[in-house]
Amino acid sequence: MTDVAKILLDARPGILIGTFAKSDDEQPEDNNHEVRISVEVCAPQIQEGILLELRENAHDLYRLLSGETPLWLHDLLPSSTNLMLGEATCHCGDSTCPSLLSVREYASQQLAADPMMRLTLMGLPRKELLLSIFGTWSASTTSQTKEIAIVEASLIEEKEKIGPTPGDWLAEAAEQGRLHEPGPLFRDVTIHLSPPEDSELHADDWTPLLQGVPGVQKALRMILKKTADTAEKRRRTWLKE
Repeated sequence: MTDVAKILLDARPGILIGTFAKSDDEQPEDNNHEVRISVEVCAPQIQEGILLELRENAHDLYRLLSGETPLWLHDLLPSSTNLMLGEATCHCGDSTCPSLLSVREYASQQLAADPMMRLTLMGLPRKELLLSIFGTWSASTTSQTKEIAIVEASLIEEKEKIGPTPGDWLAEAAEQGRLHEPGPLFRDVTIHLSPPEDSELHADDWTPLLQGVPGVQKALRMILKKTADTAEKRRRTWLKE
């Protein structure tokens, strides 16, 4: 129910009821105005078409609940003005009662801003609409879950027939902490390292590249010797291990 100014609107499938809120200085007989406007409910095919679109497009449902009207829904629903052209009566019994016009005009404004109210008048109240959509989604999810379970069961059955796959072996090795252990043939590999027969280190002549720098060749030979000594120490350490 919407309460703006002094008019209260109650939208139901096929009928809109407009009443006037009481004020402190009103007499009881002044508030004897309840306006009822008849609205033609849309055909079941149209209702099902609307539900189908909303089931397949959750974003449009979100927009609808946020007060926006999707473009495709504009083509299926009559305008708010046309909805208010139906037969109207006032509780006071006066066919020319000013309340009739007041409620029509106010209701037209509210219907233009509230697509859910229009859908309610057309035969799709909010509660029934959401129950239908969420019920379909829930049934679809349950069906997909069953299909996934059937596929998984068939895969397990097929796996039992053909035995474990290489992936299963790797997963088992990783679980047991054996994934990075070398295979049995690793221990059979032997490497023999020995220094070159010619122990003299020969350095290239860098003098042309570093003209004017004294002691180039001497420094180069020192670097080569130190590098060779370090490599030899590492070789001996590895052999001890």
